[in-house]
Amino acid sequence: MSEPAPNSSPRIGTAEREAALADLGAHLEAGRLDPEEYGERSAKVTEARTAADLEPLFADLPEPRPHRGAGAVAAPVTGAAPRAGGPSALARWGPAVSGALPIIALILFFTVPIANSWVFFLLIPLGGALFAQSRRADDGRRDRDE
Repeated sequence: MSEPAPNSSPRIGTAEREAALADLGAHLEAGRLDPEEYGERSAKVTEARTAADLEPLFADLPEPRPHRGAGAVAAPVTGAAPRAGGPSALARWGPAVSGALPIIALILFFTVPIANSWVFFLLIPLGGALFAQSRRADDGRRDRDE
């Protein structure tokens, strides 16, 4: 096997691609990327073979971004994407969705032909519990950040 040229970009592995995807997720959560652009950039990250392939995907974005340097290797992703300072999408949209759940349950009750259609009304407390839990989790993260 031949030696790589000195100016060539080092190859990246799964850990570096996962770290780049986590960084893109942080930008999506912060509102810097819309879902369509996030999808396009994520597809390019999964196809990236070298560190140079990742650079144009983050050129117009602030930190976090994949770091490249002599012997720099990204750590594997072990948890959620870094917090960008704002609430999560679930916490942001949760109140609106939970407010719409009674209407959604009523529509499903009258339009879906099943014998026990009353089950759709269980969406209301289940959704409330889900969104309340996400609010508690966000409040805990915010307290640790301050």
